Amino acid sequence: MKPPFLRTPFNYDRDAVSDESGLACPEPTLAQQQFRDEADINTILERFGRTGELVVPVNVPQFGDYSEVVDYHSAMNMVIEAQDSFDRLPAKIRAEFDNDPGKFVDFVMDDNNRDKAVEMGLIAAPAPVVTMADVAAEGSA
Repeated sequence: MKPPFLRTPFNYDRDAVSDESGLACPEPTLAQQQFRDEADINTILERFGRTGELVVPVNVPQFGDYSEVVDYHSAMNMVIEAQDSFDRLPAKIRAEFDNDPGKFVDFVMDDNNRDKAVEMGLIAAPAPVVTMADVAAEGSA
């Protein structure tokens, strides 16, 4: 039986083995380097330390009447725009709809879900209606 090979700094060159078995990527990178500071965890934490909140741009998806779409190209552009808007939502909200924009649209279009949508921050809360009676009651108090 052959004895096991015992690696020591004197009989094993880690650099040579790394060069032989490592992954070499000689092609130029496809990563977009202009975003490196935005993705750097140190920059993110520094910004959080200054402001106390994480910067997450949330653009609420918009829906509307698209009955006047006349051609396939413009219809596909609207579908892509809707998917992009849905993808910009926080992951927690997308998970509520199983990452399905169709379920999201069905939820938002149902008036019974309005309170839940306001609670989730998807729809702005309606402004309180002030009547003349309220103004008169406030003035007499």
